[in-house]
Amino acid sequence: MKAMRYVTTISAIILITGLSYAGTITGKITYDGDVPARSMLKATKDQHCIDAVKGTKSEALVVSKGTGIKNVVVYLRSRKAKVTPPAKNPVMDQMNCAYSPHVLAVVAGTTVDIRSSDPVAHNVHSHAKKDPEAAVNWQIAQQGKVFPLTLKKAEPIKFTCDIHNWMTGYIVVVENDHFAVTGDKDKDGKWISSDAYEKSSDAGTYTIANVPAGKYRIQVWHEELGLANRTVTVTDSGEVEESFTSSDFKKKKAK
Repeated sequence: MKAMRYVTTISAIILITGLSYAGTITGKITYDGDVPARSMLKATKDQHCIDAVKGTKSEALVVSKGTGIKNVVVYLRSRKAKVTPPAKNPVMDQMNCAYSPHVLAVVAGTTVDIRSSDPVAHNVHSHAKKDPEAAVNWQIAQQGKVFPLTLKKAEPIKFTCDIHNWMTGYIVVVENDHFAVTGDKDKDGKWISSDAYEKSSDAGTYTIANVPAGKYRIQVWHEELGLANRTVTVTDSGEVEESFTSSDFKKKKAK
């Protein structure tokens, strides 16, 4: 009986010491001052695109009624953090002559399925800089055709269509699992359109859960505003708040 208690106690100690204590980082990304109006997009070729794009606005900077900024990628810099490519390939679609989603964030090593749902020919031009193999320039002439693209290096990658020059999108490749994108999906996991987000009261909230205790560099990226970062310390449990405003961002100087 004593031996049994001893084994049980040892097992409990091993279980407790094996637990990984983690905290949560939350915050808001908001816009300061007067919000610039979103410019109207104009299609210049292919009747399908002319009809689909009519009345649509640029997605380069989308701010809600609650001053939240959409499509800000928030991520942690840490070489020791876990990297888990998704079991199912995420999709970057060319739909209604626009990239959908406009901004997609993935961990390094992820394979993204690039496809087109449009009945017109598109081109996929990746402007990857760190990984030459990811700097593709493909034509998608067939609707529904899928092109897998593996992204190995952490960087924001701009995508354009050389056939339709108003089309832009981004895949932001991050170093590890600790990231979030503001205003991208609703509570049911469905993508939120830019027009719907603009009308919402969202305050640019984000949450990064299950962060092991330690000191990190938290970085935020936005295609128009640029970059912002600061150091954050996460404890074994509990919540840390780190919020940013548009005035915290700095654009990178053009080389």
